Amino acid sequence: MSALINFIIIAVLGNISKKFLPENTGSTISFLIINFTLPMTIFIGISSSKIDISKLFFILIGFFGGLLIFFGGKLLISLLKIKDPNIETVMLLSFTGLNIGLFMYPLAEMLWGIESIKYFALYDFGNSFLTFGVGKSVAEGKGGKFNIKDLFKFPPFIALLLAFILNGINLPEVILSPMMLIKNANNFLIMFLVGFYFNIFSLKTHKKILSLSVLAKYSLGFIISLFTLLIPVDSSLERISLFLSPLMPSAMMVIVYSVKNKYDSELASSYVSLTTLISFIIVFSVTAIIGF
Repeated sequence: MSALINFIIIAVLGNISKKFLPENTGSTISFLIINFTLPMTIFIGISSSKIDISKLFFILIGFFGGLLIFFGGKLLISLLKIKDPNIETVMLLSFTGLNIGLFMYPLAEMLWGIESIKYFALYDFGNSFLTFGVGKSVAEGKGGKFNIKDLFKFPPFIALLLAFILNGINLPEVILSPMMLIKNANNFLIMFLVGFYFNIFSLKTHKKILSLSVLAKYSLGFIISLFTLLIPVDSSLERISLFLSPLMPSAMMVIVYSVKNKYDSELASSYVSLTTLISFIIVFSVTAIIGF
C-alpha cells in the first residue's frame, strides 16, 4: 500500500509543478528516462536476480500474451473508428506492452522477497519485445512493424540483453555505485512524469474510449492469466507471477513515447494512471484471496 501512496504523492507533485516549470520539462524527463534511468533500472533489477533459463516458457507467454493484447487492441480501435490519429495512436500504444519492471519488481520484492523478481523478469523479457519493439514502431507511425535491428539501438533493450548475459556476475563497486544512483532516480522521474501530464478533464473527455479500452485490456489479460493455470509449475511463486503478469498496467513508455512524438500526453497519462490503480487493486486482492 505504501507503493500506491508514494505513486499518488509524487504524481500530485508533478501535476502541481507543471504550473511553474518550462513546457519542455516533459521532453527532458523523457530523454533522461529512455537513455539513463530506465536502462539502469532494467539492468540492475534483472542482473541482481539469478535467472533460471529452464523457465523459457515464461518468456514465450510474455511475448505471445503481449501479441494477443496488442492485436485485441487493434481490433477494438478499428471497431471504435476513432477519427483522430493522435488519439488512435495513444490508445494503440496503451495495448502495447505492460509495465512489469517499474510496477511489479518493487511490489514483488515487498510481498514475496527478491527471489520472486526473477519470474516477473523472465515474463518481462518476452513483454519487452512489445514495449520496446512494437511500441517504438507504433509511436513512429509504422503500425507495429519493426526491424529487429532497431531494438539493438534502443538503450532499454540493450540494458535488458546485457542484464541476461551478465546475470549472476558481481560487478565492482566502482561501477555499480554510480549505476545505483542513476537507477534510484527512475521511479521518481516516471511518477513525476505521470503527474506532469495528468489532466482530470482528459478522463472525462475520453470517458467512453478509456472505459472500453481498459475493459478490453484487462479482459484479454485475464484470459491469459486463466490459461497460465493450465501450465504445471514448481512453486507458488511461479504460479502467482504467471497469473499476475498479464494483469499489469500499461507500460509507462506510453507516456514517454507520446511526449517524444507529440501525441496526446494527457490522454496517455490518464490511461497509465487508471491502469496502475486497477493493477494495484488486482495485486493486493489476489494476494489476500490466496493468502500468499
